[in-house]
Amino acid sequence: MLTESSDVSPAAHEYILQAKQEWEHTFDAVTDLIFILDPDCTIIRANRAMAERCGLTPQELIGRKCFDVLHGITCPPEYCPHDRLLESGEPQTVEFETEQLHGIFEVFMSPMRNAEGRITASVHVARDVTEKRHNAKLLAAQQKQLESFNQDLESRITEAVAELRKKDDILIQQSRLTAMGDLINSIAHHWRQPLNSIGLIVQSLQLAFKSNDLSVEELDAEIADTMSILQQISDTIDDFRTFFNHEKEPHSFSVNDAVSRSINFVMPSLKNNGIKAVSDEQSDMCVVGYPNEYTQALLNIIINARDALMESQMPEPLISIRIFEEKGRSVVTVLDNGGGINEDALPRIFDPYFTTKEQGKGSGIGLYMAKMIIEKNMNGRLTARNVDGGAEFRIEV
Repeated sequence: MLTESSDVSPAAHEYILQAKQEWEHTFDAVTDLIFILDPDCTIIRANRAMAERCGLTPQELIGRKCFDVLHGITCPPEYCPHDRLLESGEPQTVEFETEQLHGIFEVFMSPMRNAEGRITASVHVARDVTEKRHNAKLLAAQQKQLESFNQDLESRITEAVAELRKKDDILIQQSRLTAMGDLINSIAHHWRQPLNSIGLIVQSLQLAFKSNDLSVEELDAEIADTMSILQQISDTIDDFRTFFNHEKEPHSFSVNDAVSRSINFVMPSLKNNGIKAVSDEQSDMCVVGYPNEYTQALLNIIINARDALMESQMPEPLISIRIFEEKGRSVVTVLDNGGGINEDALPRIFDPYFTTKEQGKGSGIGLYMAKMIIEKNMNGRLTARNVDGGAEFRIEV
């Protein structure tokens, strides 16, 4: 309490009163619940937010025991952080749920010391985290659903690939079934990246939550991003479903579109392995044939280039695709910088079941089926050669 003193000038006295009022206004303006306890757990000061949460006035809180106000009990709980603060002399943080204040609170406590360094009181700042904890439960449930979805996807892909491998004799005769084997893996890569993005969003929300830096606006924005990614995943289902449609009759189609479609199918896998893909094209290149099968042949070649680059571990892996016209025919070349094909193996790369990959990493069917599609179904020509430190595949239709 301020008193008149001959040692304090009127101006200084007025300044002290003003500072006191400003401090009290600031203290009461804070939305967190703030209260100060003496060593005996008695409330000696509380801000307006604390009083309103308790349904009392700040004056009515003074003199009450904190365990009575916060928990409705007659003695401190065993986990009382105030006691730990007095024992250790260090700030404390605790989280608890209380029916008295209707919520979950994270409480930060700091000691107050006198001139001799003795603890005379402690300042408690309680932040209502009820909504955040509720959101965290929702996020955990969503993450569990995503994990279940991912596991189910991986399980289905594994089962499908295993079943396809049992039918190699049929795959050789039926190009669409062979295509499915590689495209299932492409679908896995196509979806894994957005699923990883969703996982990162969930992790960032968790970190922001733990650091008390997660606002409702940020939460809404992250949820919106997640829903957008899930919509992209749904859209790819239509793309792949269209790809597997059976084509009974040949018809005119854009080579440029087929190349773009092939790249889009495998692009997530390329990005995931740090492989850059560039294209150089003449516009309006059209041919007559089966666009889905042509796309599959291209996809097999691009996947083969991807695997070669992953095996060679080139510092700047690159796949270059050119589309141009030559002697009245469309030409597409796929060139990688993976070191090329062994000269002894080059004459056999289109043979069925021949592969230079490690056991279990290649069936030896992809390039064989690509050659069948281009040369038997499209009346074209597919060749390969080593050039400029890499392998170049050339499709002429």
